[in-house]
Amino acid sequence: MARQQLPPQIRKISVRDRKSGRQLTRYEVTVDTGSKTTVKVDAAGVPQTVTRRTQSRRRYSTEQAARSALAETLNSVNNGLYVHTSQLTVEMAVNYWLESKHSLKPSSLHGHRTNLQPVISELGHIPVQKLTKPNVESLVRNLRNGGLPTKQGRPRKPWSARTVNYMLGLITAILQDQMKQGNVIRNVGAMVDRLPAEATEMQTLSKLEVDKLLAHVAREPMQHAWQLAMHGMRRGEIAGLRWEDVDLDKAKLKVANTRIAVGSDIIEGPPKTKKSRRTLPISKPLEAALRAARAQQARDKLSLGEHYQESEYVVRLPSGQAVHPNLLTFRWKKILESAQLRHVRLHDARHTCATLMHLQGIPIAVIAAWLGHASAAFTLSVYTHSQEDALIEAATSFK
Repeated sequence: MARQQLPPQIRKISVRDRKSGRQLTRYEVTVDTGSKTTVKVDAAGVPQTVTRRTQSRRRYSTEQAARSALAETLNSVNNGLYVHTSQLTVEMAVNYWLESKHSLKPSSLHGHRTNLQPVISELGHIPVQKLTKPNVESLVRNLRNGGLPTKQGRPRKPWSARTVNYMLGLITAILQDQMKQGNVIRNVGAMVDRLPAEATEMQTLSKLEVDKLLAHVAREPMQHAWQLAMHGMRRGEIAGLRWEDVDLDKAKLKVANTRIAVGSDIIEGPPKTKKSRRTLPISKPLEAALRAARAQQARDKLSLGEHYQESEYVVRLPSGQAVHPNLLTFRWKKILESAQLRHVRLHDARHTCATLMHLQGIPIAVIAAWLGHASAAFTLSVYTHSQEDALIEAATSFK
């Protein structure tokens, strides 16, 4: 049987082995893989798109291996699945993806950057085409165990399953974007199993604890801030509330502005969803606290005179300046300590509001509207919690 002739893409060559010096037979496979478009920056700093024809050239020790490689490469090229070799690293892919998210709010973009920081520090040097499932799984294990260094060099605390899954979702989105661009053939982020959700019960204050807290802060200059918190407002909504959005005569306030801490910056703007932009009735206790705050601010202004720094915010410092959102969290912790109450997060005041409303029989749809949620089901599953005294009362029904 006559020997099958080599196809034009395969060339039999002789090469010298570097170690032994002997001549070796090799089969070089050359395939036209189409065009490749890259972006280069010229001397003036202007990005220029460059398109050129490319070829794939590989050498194999046997003719059979060369023929198999040729068939596989041609099949990929003909079906539009061929991936050109790229020097793009994971860090570059992450940064390109983040820079393309033009519609994201600054706070959301900051959250993405924070959760992708360990991806950059641990995997950023790897070419994105060489990123493997074990690479990502190793990062997941290290984050769960804790100890990876932060940007400042401090060891990280162990990450929760929810935060790890959030990071995996971002990795998957980034690699999906790279697949669309033809830089990778598979999405290893999608191949990594998500961690099972951890059952975490939010901490809420009981009615007695809320009454004790509000009584404790009754003469505190920022008592109205804690009233607003116990009325279910978010920290950013409290910090961003303006007097122009408060109508004490009609007993209504509009949640129309937020001030959110994003790293070292304060981002101000409207609430992120339509449902979050809402108008709430002002209760009698809140009205009293707001009137007291406005009177105190007038006294502060009179006392400081030209040194008073007027601002439009309901919650402000004695100097007139807007309060930093982080200061609210710090002061909340100190207030709980001085009132000898157990620690709960400032955001848990919002959970407390929803839970106490629920225990009083207020419909879930109304609670959802009060909190600014789009879904009553979300309010029920996340923001309403059973409390021990309510469970004890329920037990009396079995007598």
